[in-house]
Amino acid sequence: MGIRMGLVIQACVLICVISSQSVKPPKIYFLHVTSEIDYRFAKTVVTSKVVNKEPTASEAVFDLTLPNEAFITAFKLTINGKEIEGKVKEKEQAKQEFEAAKAKGQSAGHIVAKPRETNKFQIQVNVAAQEKVTFVLTYRELLKRTNGLYNHVIYINPGQVVDDLKINVLIKESSTITIIKTPPIRNELLPEGPEGTNKLAVVDRISPTKAFISYEPSPLEQESGISGQFIVQYDLDRSNDAGDLLFMDGYFVHFLAPEGIEPMPMDIMFVLDKSGSMETTKMNQLKESMMKILDDVKAEDKIFIMAFASSLRYWKQEFVQATPENIIASKNYVNNIKSGGGTNIDLALKEGIKRLTQISGNKGRAPVLVFLTDGKGTVRDLKRENEAEIPIFSLAFGRGADFDLVKRVAAQNNGFGRKIYEDSDAALQIAGFYKEISTVLMKNVSFNYIDGTLYDTEVTNTKFSTYFKGSEMVVAGKVKDLNKLQSGLTVNGTGVGNREIEIPVPRMWCTILPWPPRPPMPFTTPTPPVTTRNPSIMEKLWAYLTIKQLLKDKDALDSTNEIKTLNNRIIQLSLKYQFVTPLTSMVVTLPDQTKANPSEVQTSERRRETAAADLAGLSGAMPMAMPKNFPSTPFKRIAKLQIGPPRQIMNFPSTPFKRIAKLQIGPPRQIMSFMPRNHPMARRNPFPTTTRPPVTTRTTTLKTTTTTITSRPIVRKLEKSQIPSFGITLPGLETPLCFDLPMNQSKVYNLMSSSSPAKVFKMNGRSGPDMIDRITVTEDVQTVSYDAQPTDASKKPVFQTLLKTTSLVARNTPLGLQFLANFPARNNDINGILALFKDYSGNLVDILTESGEFVAYVNITSSSGTLTVLKATTKEFGDGICNYLDNETLQQFYTNISQFEVTS
Repeated sequence: MGIRMGLVIQACVLICVISSQSVKPPKIYFLHVTSEIDYRFAKTVVTSKVVNKEPTASEAVFDLTLPNEAFITAFKLTINGKEIEGKVKEKEQAKQEFEAAKAKGQSAGHIVAKPRETNKFQIQVNVAAQEKVTFVLTYRELLKRTNGLYNHVIYINPGQVVDDLKINVLIKESSTITIIKTPPIRNELLPEGPEGTNKLAVVDRISPTKAFISYEPSPLEQESGISGQFIVQYDLDRSNDAGDLLFMDGYFVHFLAPEGIEPMPMDIMFVLDKSGSMETTKMNQLKESMMKILDDVKAEDKIFIMAFASSLRYWKQEFVQATPENIIASKNYVNNIKSGGGTNIDLALKEGIKRLTQISGNKGRAPVLVFLTDGKGTVRDLKRENEAEIPIFSLAFGRGADFDLVKRVAAQNNGFGRKIYEDSDAALQIAGFYKEISTVLMKNVSFNYIDGTLYDTEVTNTKFSTYFKGSEMVVAGKVKDLNKLQSGLTVNGTGVGNREIEIPVPRMWCTILPWPPRPPMPFTTPTPPVTTRNPSIMEKLWAYLTIKQLLKDKDALDSTNEIKTLNNRIIQLSLKYQFVTPLTSMVVTLPDQTKANPSEVQTSERRRETAAADLAGLSGAMPMAMPKNFPSTPFKRIAKLQIGPPRQIMNFPSTPFKRIAKLQIGPPRQIMSFMPRNHPMARRNPFPTTTRPPVTTRTTTLKTTTTTITSRPIVRKLEKSQIPSFGITLPGLETPLCFDLPMNQSKVYNLMSSSSPAKVFKMNGRSGPDMIDRITVTEDVQTVSYDAQPTDASKKPVFQTLLKTTSLVARNTPLGLQFLANFPARNNDINGILALFKDYSGNLVDILTESGEFVAYVNITSSSGTLTVLKATTKEFGDGICNYLDNETLQQFYTNISQFEVTS
């Protein structure tokens, strides 16, 4: 029996290894996922390394599944020292090349589809005995704001313990990040999950607009293998109603999610399929979901429930107010619906539109039609019937449902379609869908740019029929005149009582971002000229959104010629920006020595089930520090910040504001200063007094920090490769520099000593198997020893002291003692291992992705003015992250470890 091992990204990415019964599968010994989120636009790199330890060849399969919203952009395979890259081709050309490769007996990899609105990349290779192979795949997606949060989801299912398993997520935003959450690992693909936080995830703040999330379970913590969704959720400061207007290298993107708008009363038409095919399980799930939905209907809303089969059945002959009594009666009606008959979709939708048009009219209410079916049918001239442009939100329930019809109905009528999977969580899927559209804030929203600002044919949709609470409107395009873009614009919509809402975007609101990015380190020679143009993030985001819009526009078309025109445009953009879309494929052809059984390409669940040989393209698609300054509008309401531990919610409260006819926008963001740069309290101590796993509550003001333990401490099963021994925080750096030294077991080392005449201080440490296991501290004439207690997870420091302005903390870890020296200013009165950087100050240049890993570039400057650029990777440190320096980098600052040895 084959063994499958996997990792799934954003519901889901799966990396797996398969072998025959007679040969053990290659082992996954390295599995890293890095996601860099720039202004909601995520670039995710999955790197998997496997080794065949058997004496005979074995087959490895890289099997990766993505959501429809993601586009694969690159794939690289390294085997036998040779790098092989995938190429994005037009679908028909890719099919021909794939067939040619098969005819020659070569192995080829490409895209296949998988259920649950996902797509799949799969490639098989033959791994020789004792050989290693590396897979690297990159994809991009725009994070969608739903119910007030951006969700980045990574599903982990390697099917085995991985020696080196790591997930890192770097968030870079233009506005202050107000909320960051990492819920516990979810074991099911459900809209809802368990409450609380992921105890092994570390969330750290680099600045108000940057955050770093790390998840690095040790082999012991993986037990028999981790399985489930790793999730990062966040949101941004919404106090500036004009949103974020960003410009880079000729392209712009405008994100807008205004809050404080009074919700509009809604007229909700439920059109429910009760045909014979809905009997038993599906009907029970429909009823269960309607119970949840009806509980969420607001008192000011009106509802109409219509069940259809061959004919129509009504609960009431008119819309009724959602009073408690009517909600109870409507639930009774739904519970008594019985399945039977045909599926007259056309009749049901036309009647629903007619009834909604009669009641809503132009009365300042928001009409919404929710349509659910599990069957097939025809719909004629529906757009012509819908002169009131009522948004239709369509659900295709189960495998037999005509999802193409559902998508077309929604696309033609200002809504969107969703596939509901006939699984145990179907009721939650339907209820989760309704929650997204349950509160309308504005109708008929339009972004109004000054004439001549943009290239009209290079801009995405600027009109939105409905703006729902918790969502976000996004416009992107190519700029013709930057001065006009900076001169301001307005966004108009209709709110309660048909009152016009105007959201002015002030002059000079547009943020101009540099491109190409500034180099991370100084260059002594001129950089070589760029011979090929590398598209900027904004341009790629524009291309991504344009392709998504064209795909949706295509769903609404019936004309063959119009569809052909859109197809050509989609192919052109897909090839130019190397996106794998429904009209393109990625082909990877392997040399003969690595050949394995070729995979096949499919585009949808329907094709997967009916034509397994159809070759088609992929379907649609850091340490927590108290910042010195928070960019925001001036707001007096922040007297203190409510801050949870690094993997808790950080929530900066904002006050709802009144809006009657027009939104008043304040001046551009200003800086609120909290404390001087060199103040010791301006730095976060990564050694809090509570253990990391329990849920804690920490309230931080300008001068005090209190912590409440709410659950029993748990000892983490860390390994030495995960946890550095020493950390040093320098002036100008929020994040500690951390490192290890090649110490010999049982040797004693000078960790820190002070030459100040005011106080005699010596701290010597004895090296244990992994870290220092005993320290001996001499202060003035008193000497005291402290032993490590790895089973003590209380987070209480074993020892701490203050030498002038330098603070020193030692605390327990599961492997020994860990040390942090905090230098708010240079201190020349100390020596020892923790004084390696005593003469330096520093600043973080940037955090970049290199070869699928995050790398921090840090400038440090000595008191003599010498500048040194350090390249560091990220590791856990205390309750946060540190910038880890390898031994080669450290040797710039000491000659030999023996210089720190202390003789008895």
